[in-house]
Amino acid sequence: MSIFPIWAFAQNTVTITGLVTDDDGPIIGATVKVKGSTTGAITDLDGKYTLKVSPGSVVTFTYLGYADKEVKVTNQKEVNVKLEPDSKMLDEVVAIGYGTMKRSDVTGSMVSINDKAIEQTVSTSIDQVLQGRAAGVQIQANSGTPGANTSIRIRGVNSLNATNQPIFVIDGVVVDAQGADSNDPLSSNNPLASINPSDIVSMDVLKDASATAIYGARASNGVIMITTKRGKSGEATITYDGYIGWQEMAKKLDMMNLREYAIHHNARAEEGIVEYNDAFVNPDALGEGTDWQDALFRNALMTSHNISVTGGTQNATYAISGGYMNQDGIAIGSGFKRLTLRGNTDAQVKKWLKASLSFSLTDSKQEVGADNNVIMNALLQQPSVAVTSPDGSFDGPDDVYMPVNAVAIASIRENYNKKMNFRINGSLEATLMKGLTFKTELSTDYNLNKFYYYEPDYEFGALTNSTRTGKWTKTDTKYWSWRNILTYQNTFNKVHSINVMLGQEMSNSHWETQVSTATGFLTNSAHDPSAGDITASTGTGTQNDNSLFSYFGRAFYSYDDRYLITATLRRDGSSHFAKNNRWGWFPSAALAWRVSNEKFMAGTSDVINNLKLRLGWGSTGNQNVSDWAYMAL
Repeated sequence: MSIFPIWAFAQNTVTITGLVTDDDGPIIGATVKVKGSTTGAITDLDGKYTLKVSPGSVVTFTYLGYADKEVKVTNQKEVNVKLEPDSKMLDEVVAIGYGTMKRSDVTGSMVSINDKAIEQTVSTSIDQVLQGRAAGVQIQANSGTPGANTSIRIRGVNSLNATNQPIFVIDGVVVDAQGADSNDPLSSNNPLASINPSDIVSMDVLKDASATAIYGARASNGVIMITTKRGKSGEATITYDGYIGWQEMAKKLDMMNLREYAIHHNARAEEGIVEYNDAFVNPDALGEGTDWQDALFRNALMTSHNISVTGGTQNATYAISGGYMNQDGIAIGSGFKRLTLRGNTDAQVKKWLKASLSFSLTDSKQEVGADNNVIMNALLQQPSVAVTSPDGSFDGPDDVYMPVNAVAIASIRENYNKKMNFRINGSLEATLMKGLTFKTELSTDYNLNKFYYYEPDYEFGALTNSTRTGKWTKTDTKYWSWRNILTYQNTFNKVHSINVMLGQEMSNSHWETQVSTATGFLTNSAHDPSAGDITASTGTGTQNDNSLFSYFGRAFYSYDDRYLITATLRRDGSSHFAKNNRWGWFPSAALAWRVSNEKFMAGTSDVINNLKLRLGWGSTGNQNVSDWAYMAL
């Protein structure tokens, strides 16, 4: 049994420095870490690092694409390390859609992020791990609120009318993500927010049409394959990782203080643009005034704790993990909390039959005290306006045309989004003969989103609000899918390798929402819609069902691990479209030549281990369009 990380070192530490290089020179951004600890450093632009360690500690040097290296520190003051390319990565198995393949055999365009890169990143969601690590992938937060949705673009914008969000496949299961491209938290169902980064083994991003066409009508914006950790045979292993830190504004906007604002105001008054203000007669006596950025923004605490247990026998393995994350927002009144529970088991029921079961449960709450409007009001507010009055109550401007007290609004207004997600999937895989397997898999995905908004009455200076307003939105999404896949792979005469897959899939998504709004509350302590004025209250609701039925196949052939060809074909029928236009074909083909495996390249194998020329073509679709859009007006 092992428990880590170790949180403290002995007091007799020493400082070591060094240089991390490869055959081409210094390596920028390599991770240097004390083994079994959270203490570490990152190499700078010159490949150099500085690290405090205890004598006898083992220091690990890691960088994506290179083999790890460990050095035991005794009395050294300088430890220089040269990393070698990791040839094992070429034999690493990656997810490609309804199957796996050696990285060296992939003919389409893709990029992978492994667990080492994930562990080196302090992130609250895995989209932050992808940012800056996947070429051709742009990630933009829709707001600065913790837990906010993100817009992910793979190779730019692909549609003017439909969503541009890629589809997400978790452990081979396509996750329903309708609305994930929206800025509105009510309609968002971003699957990335429900996944604990500590549970991830790898992420594979399929980018070009030859790689994504296997997903047909859903794949025009790319595919992100997510693989989670599973159990391994052996004694039970308990693992803990966590951190406590804080976030702060990297840089404030350069705004005028009260003295500077008074001078500016007087200059405008002299031009006749505004009226003179008696309070600004002597600007030098006014001082700094209110810094609204300091008033609204803060140093935000962020904590994360994760614990997992894995183990099993040769015939059955298990893994279970739990996580808690709490992130305060930099703006007051904002924050994000998440509880996760995930488990899976794999059992060799018979020599020819394997069964698997996995589940995940996530409960989260996102508080949006300071949205974009509140932050803009803070930036536009005069430094002459105080945040609070001498009696401690919130103050405000004496001009009704000035912005409202942003700090007050962020403090008194309720604006939060609660989400609960539950996923479960089970599969049976039978080996019918050598190289031939049949797998059937059933999965469900349930999401419950609740949005609460309440703004009380207030009086902040000259600005008042006499109407108490509340809004409640509840959205349920139920999604299920069933897949049946037949796979055959074999190698003949040591040079001919084939992999053929045939599959069928059906899925259904049910969505319904209820919205209630109310005004005329008698008190700010009762926020339920029934406490509002019945004559002024409204309630609406809607629901919808969508289905997708598919047939698909893939064929791969490799000659002598040098010449590779992959072809896929998918037939999709989607209820998003009219009856006469619901079915479509989505073919693809890709060729690859591994030049590095040719005899004339033998002398360069220590420098070039995977030089590959690729040519690909494919057709994909986008079914995420408005329902009933095909109906005439």
